[in-house]
Amino acid sequence: MKKFLQAHYEKIILAALLIIFTALLYYQLMFIQRAQNKYVDAKVNPVQKPSDYESIDFSVGPKYKMETIFSDWNTVASVEDVANKTQMMAPYPMAECVFCHALIPANAYPAIGETKNGKCPACGKALAPRVKVEENELAGKADQNGNGIPDEWEKEQNISAEYTHPDSDEDNDGFSLIQEFKAKTDPTDAASHPKYITQVYVDAISQQRFTGLELVSVDMTKEDKKNWQATFNVVRNNRKRSEFVRIDVGTFKNNNVDFSVVDIEVDDKTQTPVVYIQRVGKVERIACRPKQPVYDPAPRVRFLNVLLGRKFISSVGAEFSLGTDKTGKEVYKVVSADPVTKDVVVESVGDNPETIKIGLAPKETATDAGRTLPPGTPPTTTNGRTLPPGTPPTTPTRRDDSPFLQRQR
Repeated sequence: MKKFLQAHYEKIILAALLIIFTALLYYQLMFIQRAQNKYVDAKVNPVQKPSDYESIDFSVGPKYKMETIFSDWNTVASVEDVANKTQMMAPYPMAECVFCHALIPANAYPAIGETKNGKCPACGKALAPRVKVEENELAGKADQNGNGIPDEWEKEQNISAEYTHPDSDEDNDGFSLIQEFKAKTDPTDAASHPKYITQVYVDAISQQRFTGLELVSVDMTKEDKKNWQATFNVVRNNRKRSEFVRIDVGTFKNNNVDFSVVDIEVDDKTQTPVVYIQRVGKVERIACRPKQPVYDPAPRVRFLNVLLGRKFISSVGAEFSLGTDKTGKEVYKVVSADPVTKDVVVESVGDNPETIKIGLAPKETATDAGRTLPPGTPPTTTNGRTLPPGTPPTTPTRRDDSPFLQRQR
């Protein structure tokens, strides 16, 4: 035995160390497994600590639900502050969301005079700007829910309690309850509402350039003016090329638009030729001078529809429509546009056409934290008669996002 140990003692020691190492590794793996199981169990079955808050029964006691009341606190927290819970202890004006009825910062509703919707930090739905009703309209009239609309009128219109908020739109015609009240229209009938044109203003007036079209020169060596020849640079099939044309002889194409020359004159002041062209199928005179850009003589008008907070473009002589089949379509034709005064005259299309003058949107600013909106100036007719009354520029909240048609014909 002694000889055996002397001959194999190194192997015996290595075997012992291997056994010890294996045992330690096993216990280490078991420790890690138990720790992991404990961690997973804590995540899956967390220990719920008892709340130290006192429960409140909102069905009794003070009326916590605010219909349209804004507080009088002066310290205003932003919507972002409330969402990020960084100003939870700061007092600020509160209002009720017309959709989810959560109490939210009053400035979640856009300021007076704004044309864009705000956003509820609780439900994320669009909120219309604040509005105002003239005090003399409510003088001596009961208004129990404080929405700025007499109870008598709400009763006459059979308005359900769900849609008594001034920004609500029960018939989904795009106009809020407060706007329908001011216009004395039926808030439950989608076809009864103020004219949509009362919510349209001029945003900008410009002239469109005919890209690539340029008068290069005019050959006036012949005695007969009809034999004078004009040379144009045009773009055809994305390539530049030259066209040689004469008065009432042939046509030329620029960016897939056919033109013809209707007249050539000499400017008395500059003694330079002026070539008048027109698009085929139209009666017009587009002035072209050598080496100068050529513009469409019909001004393009960019309108602002404050009811939707959107812009659309039309041009003099073109038609556009407002509304839908359900709410009733209003079709108008642009008669003229003055780039200097920014006044645009449109005419209603129908049996009894009416000429209406549209100007720039009035600039209005907020004066306090309440729901006040100074009265704006709606578009008027050219004979000075105001169109059916509409509320100053606001963007009432609708129950869905179905757009009102605004297209150029």
